[in-house]
Amino acid sequence: MAMAMAASKLLFFFCPIFIYLLVLSIAQADPLYHFCSKTGNFTNSSDYKSNLNNLLSSFSSNTKIDYGFYNDSYGQNNDKVTAISLCRGDKKPETCRSCITNSSQVLTQLCPNQKEAYIWYDDCMLRYSNRFIVGSMEFGPHFWMYNVNNVTDEKEFYEKLNVLLGNLTNLAALGDSRRKFATGNATTENSQQKMYALVQCTPDLTRQQCSDCLNQAIKLIPTCCSKSQGGRVVSPSCHFRYEKDPFYELVTTTPPPSPAPLSVLPPPPQATPAPLSVLPPPPQATADAVPPRASTAAKIAKTSAIVQTTIANVLPILLLLWSLQHV
Repeated sequence: MAMAMAASKLLFFFCPIFIYLLVLSIAQADPLYHFCSKTGNFTNSSDYKSNLNNLLSSFSSNTKIDYGFYNDSYGQNNDKVTAISLCRGDKKPETCRSCITNSSQVLTQLCPNQKEAYIWYDDCMLRYSNRFIVGSMEFGPHFWMYNVNNVTDEKEFYEKLNVLLGNLTNLAALGDSRRKFATGNATTENSQQKMYALVQCTPDLTRQQCSDCLNQAIKLIPTCCSKSQGGRVVSPSCHFRYEKDPFYELVTTTPPPSPAPLSVLPPPPQATPAPLSVLPPPPQATADAVPPRASTAAKIAKTSAIVQTTIANVLPILLLLWSLQHV
């Protein structure tokens, strides 16, 4: 009788926790963007599908990697899968693994039979392909977002941003095979506008590849983020973001002296922000979003994956408590 009462109290205690975890999981952020390539398909009964599942599972369960970069291949010949996952450099290992797990579940539902697919969240990126993609600088597909609020002194802001991103690009490119990541901030002299920036490359790139990728992204600022207080350009191999307020965890990075300025020019006076909509991606799959809303299919896939994971983790506990209560 005492055991049954104790089990009943525990069941009463765990039920609200289960409901809280379920609601919290569903409330997680939607993907920033995803892309299903049309380069090839596979079937659910194929070796490629099995290899993909094994590879993605090995990423999310790997607790030895604490620097946020995963890359590996699985399988042979035409059924060989290569995957890369990169977490933002300021994220903790547990946050990183959680993002990779969620990305794997959502992406394989959004792109259920495509051999090559991509997905981006704020905390991480995941991509896989039947091509060998490690060590290759790839800028497409890419997308951008921008802050709808404008700067007060456009010319001064972009001149200071140019120097800041130049510093951070140099610093990130000097990173090693585990991390190519840098953050920093600056303030304009006259208008006292603050800016915070983050740049990152996948660390399998060489120093030159990282610099080339970030330079290509930064040159899109006049196109993507005209007059904006914040913006980002994201590609498979690199990304940058800047905002007027802090948006990253504090990290110890010091820009190197005498940075080489990048060719980021202030946008022309007549330039205006792009419409607040998601544009159909061209052949290179460039999307313009502020930020893009997840499609209904994406939300359903994400919610389904999260609910399944939450139930799988908590249900055994509830069943155990139920059995103790009926002893």
